[in-house]
Amino acid sequence: MKRTLAVAATLIAGTAALTACTEEQAYCVDLAGYAANSVNVDPQNPADYTKILEDAKKLQGSAPAEVKDDWGVVVTFAEKAKAAGTDRVELARLSKETGGVMSAYKTITTHAKDACKVDVPQLS
Repeated sequence: MKRTLAVAATLIAGTAALTACTEEQAYCVDLAGYAANSVNVDPQNPADYTKILEDAKKLQGSAPAEVKDDWGVVVTFAEKAKAAGTDRVELARLSKETGGVMSAYKTITTHAKDACKVDVPQLS
């Protein structure tokens, strides 16, 4: 009985590790696609964030805990930019909020390089 429990515990632990690895790999693959799409995003132009909104939402959902909140910051800002549309006053107001987005994005790019070996374009 003890041996059966030990084998079951080992199998459960091994399955959990494989699932986590698979989820991390899926995130990394999605992140590589995002990196390719975000090359021409100008961080000083909030309207450009709408170009990455759908990919950012997907990554927010699959992101590991270390960067999930950071993806939330990027998604929230991109949604605000999308809602602003071509309203110059609203876009100007949003441009003043880029500091928090830039900080979150820096955390994301560092994690991408370290955990996924993916170079996400820097927003500078």
